[in-house]
Amino acid sequence: MHTAFTRGPVADIFSSYLVAVSLSAASELGVLDALRQQGSYSIEKAGADGLDTRLVRQLLVTLSWAEIVEVAEDKAVIGPRFDQAWDARGYFYWMVRGCGELFSVLPGVARTKARVGDYYTRDMRAVAVGSKLIGETEVEPHFVELLGELDYKVITDLGCGSGQRLIGAVSRRPGVRGVGVDIAPAAVDLARNSVEQAGLSDRITMVSGDVRNLEPLPEFADVDLITCVFLGHDFWPKATCVEGLRKLRTAFPNARRLLLCDVVRSEEPPGTDTTIFTLGFELVHAAMGVYLPTRSEWYEAFRESGWVLNGERDFAAPPLGILFDLSPES
Repeated sequence: MHTAFTRGPVADIFSSYLVAVSLSAASELGVLDALRQQGSYSIEKAGADGLDTRLVRQLLVTLSWAEIVEVAEDKAVIGPRFDQAWDARGYFYWMVRGCGELFSVLPGVARTKARVGDYYTRDMRAVAVGSKLIGETEVEPHFVELLGELDYKVITDLGCGSGQRLIGAVSRRPGVRGVGVDIAPAAVDLARNSVEQAGLSDRITMVSGDVRNLEPLPEFADVDLITCVFLGHDFWPKATCVEGLRKLRTAFPNARRLLLCDVVRSEEPPGTDTTIFTLGFELVHAAMGVYLPTRSEWYEAFRESGWVLNGERDFAAPPLGILFDLSPES
């Protein structure tokens, strides 16, 4: 019998998948937050909080295999890889909670054209939360810095997700108003709740809509700054991207700046140095039939749609992330 796979690299692949699942669950359940704040976590207290102690313990035991935590009796403490796992938790939540159902039906997706509709769903609320966590390390600090240099009165965030970016932009500027746009009802509801909790319902409006095909609305008339983060690839393929970018100029007639941040397609074969997120991001979008452009293809789309590239910033996290700073062609 050939049983070499029961230990070693292939067995580690199996265990790594379970670590990813456990890390995502521990993040949603607040276990990671408790470990981050206190350095330890009482499994007995999990029962008092209404959680299944046997399951929570097994989640932690699974994480201990990856040295994220250490488990002794009824307590877990942070392990040597906890800090990195904490920083990367958004990627795991995006992958497991946000895209788990899609991964489970990949064979069916590969055999049919039914890539949308009822055939599969992604948890768009989880995708929004995961994207927020992913962007916190580098993307949002860059945005805060750049927004501080710009003069704007009304800002719109396309594909606003959880609404946090819009809330931050409006909060930092007294008198500034905001408009959030998202196609996913779950994301719009999440953003509305976030705006209400922030006490900004009088200054931020949420609109349901497809950012690829926006028409002028009263809410858009005074927008002078557009932001679009982790959504630009949804404009593609190229013909629809060019048309969609042109429509932004019509839908937002007074916009003077477009800050478009996206992850571009890798042009290198995967290897030992392949970065986190890259394979998952590209696999998910291949399954959905979404074309991912390269950096140079973005340049072509900007030229053909009437947007001038003022500059760009590269991110280490998410890998292959780029922030394009654009202005409408005069």
